[in-house]
Amino acid sequence: MSAVLFIAIPLLAAFLSILSKKVAPYLMLIVSAALVVLLTVVPQETILIGGYQSPWGIVLVLDQYSQIALYVTNIAFFLIAAMNFCDYKKMGTILLVALAGLNGLLLTGDLFNLFVFLEIAGISAYLISSTNKKPLHTFHYLVAGTVGSSLYLLGLIILYNMFGTLNMADMADALVGVNPVLVAFPFLLMFIGLGVEAKLVPFNAWVKGILGHANTLSGPMIAGVYAGASLFVFGRLLTSVFVLSDQLMLIVSVVVGFSILAGEAMAYASTKARQVLLFSSIAQAGIAVLMFVYGFALIGVLFVTLNVFSKLVLFTVIAQMSAQTGSDEIADLRGVFAANKWVGAGFSAVVLSVLGLPLFAGFLVKLSILEALFAADNLLFPAIILLSSVVEGVYFIKMLVSFWYSKKEAPKLSFTKLQVYVILVIAGILVVFGSYVQLYFDVIASIGGGI
Repeated sequence: MSAVLFIAIPLLAAFLSILSKKVAPYLMLIVSAALVVLLTVVPQETILIGGYQSPWGIVLVLDQYSQIALYVTNIAFFLIAAMNFCDYKKMGTILLVALAGLNGLLLTGDLFNLFVFLEIAGISAYLISSTNKKPLHTFHYLVAGTVGSSLYLLGLIILYNMFGTLNMADMADALVGVNPVLVAFPFLLMFIGLGVEAKLVPFNAWVKGILGHANTLSGPMIAGVYAGASLFVFGRLLTSVFVLSDQLMLIVSVVVGFSILAGEAMAYASTKARQVLLFSSIAQAGIAVLMFVYGFALIGVLFVTLNVFSKLVLFTVIAQMSAQTGSDEIADLRGVFAANKWVGAGFSAVVLSVLGLPLFAGFLVKLSILEALFAADNLLFPAIILLSSVVEGVYFIKMLVSFWYSKKEAPKLSFTKLQVYVILVIAGILVVFGSYVQLYFDVIASIGGGI
C-alpha cells in the first residue's frame, strides 16, 4: 500500500468513467468511500517517484499532518458526494479529478507539483461552480483563480532562481540562516496565489458570486472541502517551510486581521442566508491562517477541521431551503425549522459550535486559540477575535430565531434521509467533543506530537 494511490486511483477512475456516463457517479462514490478506508491501512511514509532521489525527484509526504488533512478532506468529500448523488450524476468524472487534485495538494512535498495539483483542483472547482448556472460568476472565478495561480508560479520561479530547489524540505533547510527579507517578495506572490482559494480579503472577489448562489454541491464543496484543503496547504508552508521577517509578519497579520473584521462586518450587514455564511467563512479562514502564521499548527488543524464540517452542514441546509423556497432571504425563510425540527436542531447545534458556546466543540477550539495567543503575548488578535465573536453571535442568533419562529404557517421542506443523518451525526459529534472535555484533550494528545 502506498500514498500515491490517493492520487492514482481517482485519476484512473476518472479516465474509466469517461467510457460510461452511467457508471461515472457510481464509480465516484465507490472510489471516494474506498479512499477513506484506505487511509486506515496506508503507513506514514515519504515516497520518491520517477527514480530520482530527493530533492530532484517528485516527492509525496504522508506524515501525521497530511494524514489528518486527508481524513478531513476525503470524509467530507464522500459525504457531499453521497448526499448529492442523485441530483448531480453528470459530475462524477469531474469530482474524481477534483479528488485527485485535492489529495495531491495535501500529499506533495514539492512546491512546483503543488502548483500542478492547484491547477487540477482549480479546473475542477470551476466546473463544479458551473452547477450554479451562473456562467458570468464562474468566469470571474476562473479569472481570479488563473491570476492567483500565475502569481504563485511567478513566486515559485523566483525562489528556484534563488535556491535551485523546489523541494519543501530542501527549501526549508536552504532558508536556515538566510535573511527572511530576501524571500519576502516571492513569498507574498505565493501567499496571494493561495489566498484566492482560501478566500482571504482582498483576494476573494469571486466568492460572493459563487457561494452567494451555491447549491448543495458547490456550496459545501467549495466553502468546505476546497477551502479546508487550501488552509491545510497554508499550514504546511507557514509552519514547515517559510520563516517570516518582522515586516512580512506585519503585512500578513494586517491581511488576516482585515479578513476577520471585514468578513464579520459584511456577514452582519447581509440579509441573505448564503451571503451570511460565505462572509462568515472569510472570517474563519482568517483565523485559521492566523494560527498557522504564529506557529500553532495543532490548533490550526483542529480549527480547519471544525470549519470544514460546519460549512458542510450549514451550506447544505441553506442551499436546500433556498432551492425549494426560491429565495435565501432570511425574512423569506421564517419559521422553516418549525416544520423541519430535526434539521433545525442539527443546524442550530452547528451554529452554536461555530459561535464557540460551551458544551460544543467550537468552544474548546476557540478557547485554545485565545490561550495560545495570550501565551504568545499577543493582545491585539484576542481582542479582534472576541469582537468578531460578538458580532458573529448577533447575526447568527438573529438567523436562528428567524428560522425557528414565525407568526405565519411554516413551509414544509424536503430533506433526504441521508442529509438528515449526516447533519445530525456531525452535530452530535460536536456536542460529544464539547461535553466530554477529556475526550477532546485525548485527541490532542494523540495527534499533537506528530503535527
